[in-house]
Amino acid sequence: MRGDQTTTGSGARDALVAELRRLEDRLQHTQAELLAMGGAALPGLHLLVDAGGARGLVPSARVSEVVRLVATTPLAGAPPQVLGTFVCRGAPVLAVDLAAVLGVTREPPLDAQIVILAGALRVGVVVDRIERLIDGPRLFEGDAAGRTHAAWSGSGLVAGLCVDRGEVLPLVDPGPLIARLAERAA
Repeated sequence: MRGDQTTTGSGARDALVAELRRLEDRLQHTQAELLAMGGAALPGLHLLVDAGGARGLVPSARVSEVVRLVATTPLAGAPPQVLGTFVCRGAPVLAVDLAAVLGVTREPPLDAQIVILAGALRVGVVVDRIERLIDGPRLFEGDAAGRTHAAWSGSGLVAGLCVDRGEVLPLVDPGPLIARLAERAA
């Protein structure tokens, strides 16, 4: 009977993981639709992060928690932006250096933070610092050429642009990063 419970539990877990992935895709699609519609502000709280001098907004709805930088266990054959894995609340997390993803070469500072993203694949994005929370950032309208850090342009992580205190900031969509990591792990 115990074996049946394990199989049933595993099937239920797989179904929940599939549902979580479906919801993550729907959230990403809905956010893209909102951005396309324009408007004065993007609803919700967003973390203003800095990674190697590149600042951006991460939707708090995509964040599970934030922890201090911890030691990681390296993964053989991992790309250079993957720092390794660590355990948080009993589950493994893959630590990825956002600055390295953006092509910025530097060692994360000792007081760096890891933004653990909500999702089926537990990914923690290492940032130099979280500056503050921004509630409902205004969407940017106009020519964005040269208004954001050049590293964002080829990253595939920018879902749109917002403006805060006169600064144009990319809205970071971690979905493509997570998808690339999931493909590599498969």
